[in-house]
Amino acid sequence: MQQNKNWIIGIVIVILLIIVIVGVSSRKNTSENKYFTVGAVLPLTGPAALWGETVKNGMELALEQKAGMRILYEDSKSTAADGISAYNLLQNKGVDLSVSETSLVAVPLSKIALERKLPLLVSLVATEHSKIVNDYTTRYYTDPTNYAIPAFNDPLSPVIKAKKIALLHRNDELGVSVKDRIVELSATNKKEIVLQESFTPNEKDYRTVLTKVKNSGADVFIFVVANPVEAVGIVKTAKELNINIPMIESSAVFADLDTRKQAGDISFYSTSYDFSLPGKAEDFKTKYLEKFGKAPNFGSAFGYDIVNLIDICKNKKEAVRECLSGVNQIDGVAGTAKQTAPGDFVVSMHLEKVN
Repeated sequence: MQQNKNWIIGIVIVILLIIVIVGVSSRKNTSENKYFTVGAVLPLTGPAALWGETVKNGMELALEQKAGMRILYEDSKSTAADGISAYNLLQNKGVDLSVSETSLVAVPLSKIALERKLPLLVSLVATEHSKIVNDYTTRYYTDPTNYAIPAFNDPLSPVIKAKKIALLHRNDELGVSVKDRIVELSATNKKEIVLQESFTPNEKDYRTVLTKVKNSGADVFIFVVANPVEAVGIVKTAKELNINIPMIESSAVFADLDTRKQAGDISFYSTSYDFSLPGKAEDFKTKYLEKFGKAPNFGSAFGYDIVNLIDICKNKKEAVRECLSGVNQIDGVAGTAKQTAPGDFVVSMHLEKVN
């Protein structure tokens, strides 16, 4: 009799344990499901780490003001292969939306997003619309035209009076896309491109190609880069070679003030966003400085803006991609972004003289 009683007590204990475990698991799942989870594939290490860090900081600053959203980060290491691996890791965690940046990583991810029918939002990607935007990928940044056009129509630009252009570009999706626009604008504005050269991404020795620029007879030198190592390397080598014609960086890398400091007293021009103008986004700049101990750059601004954009759509009944397509304009801290084509938010740019 006592054995039967013990057996019954044992069964009751087991049942109670099962109920407790199921209850804890249910509460955990309910807690997790209340979040809209964003998976961010960013270059947290490697040559483009500056952009990964600043975009992440901007996202974190915006996240402080949001309820029901969380962000999981993985490092793309500034390579396509590592970016794809990071993307897959985040998908295995069940994210609701993925975010990525830089053309090198975002272009292949956009193809995967289309194949798997999963929403992707990209920034700091200026490649052709057709190569990045699709039924599942939305861009919030700018495009090759807006990278290239300030060199030709900004009143500050030395290209306006120039007749001959030397052109150097990074040999990847970004560089080729912007180069094509510069070639088109040169023809439209009756400028002759007397030298057109490319360089390998993350190149460190520009002496040979810049010697060609020096000997080209050009009135102005336009170059397209993707990170500070390339930008600073080109202007410093140009100074060493005594290249005395005006230089224009047509890809906004020198819009970052810390990168400009690395160039010392070298004089050049750079495309930039309205975010960099005095009096723009001052509240954001103050909050960023207080939190991170340094001034933000345009990457931080775009990180902040894309979280605000996601927040608009995270609780809508329709799919995130369809919701984003219904937003015509965002007045963000990076500047005013207009949806110039379905899924493509573009912020215009201007030219600035450095030193």
